[in-house]
Amino acid sequence: MKRTLLAVSVGILALTGCTSAMNSALPPGRMNEAGTIRPCHRDHRDAQACGNAIFNQGVIAQIHTGQTLTDVRAIMRHDAERRTVDGTNESWGYITNYNDKQMTWIAFTDRKVSAVTQQPWVRD
Repeated sequence: MKRTLLAVSVGILALTGCTSAMNSALPPGRMNEAGTIRPCHRDHRDAQACGNAIFNQGVIAQIHTGQTLTDVRAIMRHDAERRTVDGTNESWGYITNYNDKQMTWIAFTDRKVSAVTQQPWVRD
């Protein structure tokens, strides 16, 4: 009887610990306190790009013409998936729709947002 009670108690504690750990895990596309974005499930070709797209899609609408590089970095909270620099012009590309392979490009002229456009995402 005591062994059965002990086994049940251990089982309940193990289940409680497992449930607690599962509840603390962030869903795909959420950024943790360390600044890491949670990837999608492994059934995606690029699970991290999928997670980034979910996160980016939730914040990209806050980007507007005239904002500085610093403003955009503060809003996006992570480096762009793609980046190009040509003299005083710079562009940051963020994947914003994983399934439709859509990337949003933020163009900077003299360190301020000059345009926000969307283009098909082409993998490297």
